[in-house]
Amino acid sequence: MRRLLKLITGRLFWTFLFIFLQIGMVALMLSLVESRFGFTILNTALGIIVSFLIFSRDDAPEYRMSWIILILVLPVFGCSMYLIFGYKKKGIAQEKRMRMYHELKSIHMIDAFPGSLDPEKVLSPDNARLSRYVSGLSESKVFEHTSTQYYPLGDLCFPHMIEELEKARRFILMEYFIIADGHFWGTVLEILKRKVSEGVEVLLMYDDMGSITSVPKKFYKQLREYGIRAVAFNPVRPRLNPKLNYRDHRKVCIIDGNVAISGGLNIADEYINRVISHGHWKDNGFVIKGDGVWNYTFMFLQLWSMSAPEEYQVSDFSAYMPTETAQSDGLIQSFGDSPLDEFSIAENAYISIINSAKRYVWISTPYLILDSSMINALVLAERSGVDVRIITPSIPDKPSVFAHTRSNYRPLLACGVRIYEYVPGFMHAKMFISDDDIALVGTANMDFRTFFLHFESGTIFYGGKTVQAVKDDFNDTFNLCKEITYKEFVNRPVSQKLTALLSKVVAPLL
Repeated sequence: MRRLLKLITGRLFWTFLFIFLQIGMVALMLSLVESRFGFTILNTALGIIVSFLIFSRDDAPEYRMSWIILILVLPVFGCSMYLIFGYKKKGIAQEKRMRMYHELKSIHMIDAFPGSLDPEKVLSPDNARLSRYVSGLSESKVFEHTSTQYYPLGDLCFPHMIEELEKARRFILMEYFIIADGHFWGTVLEILKRKVSEGVEVLLMYDDMGSITSVPKKFYKQLREYGIRAVAFNPVRPRLNPKLNYRDHRKVCIIDGNVAISGGLNIADEYINRVISHGHWKDNGFVIKGDGVWNYTFMFLQLWSMSAPEEYQVSDFSAYMPTETAQSDGLIQSFGDSPLDEFSIAENAYISIINSAKRYVWISTPYLILDSSMINALVLAERSGVDVRIITPSIPDKPSVFAHTRSNYRPLLACGVRIYEYVPGFMHAKMFISDDDIALVGTANMDFRTFFLHFESGTIFYGGKTVQAVKDDFNDTFNLCKEITYKEFVNRPVSQKLTALLSKVVAPLL
């Protein structure tokens, strides 16, 4: 009863209630027009026209087909949902923001920052090709003089994060998809309030949709009363608007420009297993110190400039550059992915690692909702003799998404890709490793919304102890997983097969 009361009094419930009322009004008006003027095929015509428009777009075929099926079956509902969740065409305001977002690269990015390296001179040909692609689209640089510390669990990363926040002397930059009340956030908030009183500048940005059920409306105003310069990214409005699509899914904390903490952790207690909601929460995090922090700082300030009010704007990015260097045993390149361009940097980085693998490529992801390009890359690697393994959850956080994740097993298992489910609970870590040579850890899930509609981030580790640490994490995690065989998959209950079939239709919404 308490959970139901919380649901119906929450902002998310009322937001979507108003949206569905708008959809109902549109359906009613179309019905009245049909009955009065005899336009009996109006709904069908609407579905066909919108379907043709979707078909003409450059999105992945699977993404387009799911929307087309939904729209042809339920034209008014499907078109309305496409406007909210699938329509990526930018209006005048979005185009202006996109130009501003990319202009910041040339205005503030400092190419000659000490420690930035030419990938052609320091990386293997395959890794240099990946680095050039990522750098060309996101302006991220390759750095040395950067120490790294990898944590295979959020529980282990949390104390290090608190320790580094306590050391802040100049500024703290925080960007998270979810903030939720609890031990994690309470501990962080007390430090932030104390640091503000000591003269430390604190800039905090959280995604309004990601945190809609876990923080009060206009939470940023409460934080501003403490002296924290807080911004809700892309505030949710209860109306049909494609702007609702674009979410900030990044998770990063930057201290004094010299320390960056990222990985899969949001600021909520389930991420550090203080609250158990979906079994054991398997996540990861990492801490980098030194020159390589600059890429994360620039990413944050770039998105902050698009989102913050005038009085919080940052005019001089160089004031946030690293002031300390560090010893490293490998190279590092952190990058951001944006839905404001036509490139899926995270997905293409994943595919590049898969295509370049010679011996093995191992992957963990909470969601496995793949397009044909990703499936073909995985199958080709396996058919070429590469050991391809994927870890997914055993206990899902979203049952509908989990059903679609499992529906993607068939083409992979049939071609020899090995799939494991994390038995203790929910696998939230998003990481790749290949050939003891390269690892990628970040925020990007393997699904349509991540690749097409979210702001994401990731760090590529070229050699060094972190690559080995990620491999050790995989090996430890495999021991806690159940391998799914092709025979077991095809013999699963009919109910699961039907659920998987239906989930494919609504895949774009997941």
